[in-house]
Amino acid sequence: MNRLVACIALFVLAVHVSGTKFTDCGSQTGQVASVQVSDCPDSADKCILKKGTTKSITINFTSKGASNSAKAVVHGVIAGVPLPFSLKNPDGCKSGIACPVKNGESYTYTNQLPIRRSYPALGVTVRWEIQDDNGGDIVCVEIPCEIQ
Repeated sequence: MNRLVACIALFVLAVHVSGTKFTDCGSQTGQVASVQVSDCPDSADKCILKKGTTKSITINFTSKGASNSAKAVVHGVIAGVPLPFSLKNPDGCKSGIACPVKNGESYTYTNQLPIRRSYPALGVTVRWEIQDDNGGDIVCVEIPCEIQ
């Protein structure tokens, strides 16, 4: 019986730590369960963003608050300076989140980020925020990346 419990615990831990490496950068009313960026291996220290491609992102989270809307805001942080990335569709309610956002509910947000050829080749931290009605961060994650 103890072996079964240990195996289940290891499985849960393995599932919990899999996914793209990220840092929570101030999620106020959401708890991030996982972040997944397309073509970014779970073991990678940095996600490679190839110019001229589009990356998909999936953020799974549980809300600890309520909001009628959800808006995505994305920045590339270079040397501590946040520079805005534009999204074709910043409306989180059209990107997998069933609005209104409710306290205690789990959500899966998905969107795409085009990597323009004009971006310089350098290391960048991608800060992805999903904001509530008042501009507060439901979710804020930072993902270490490199533009190539």
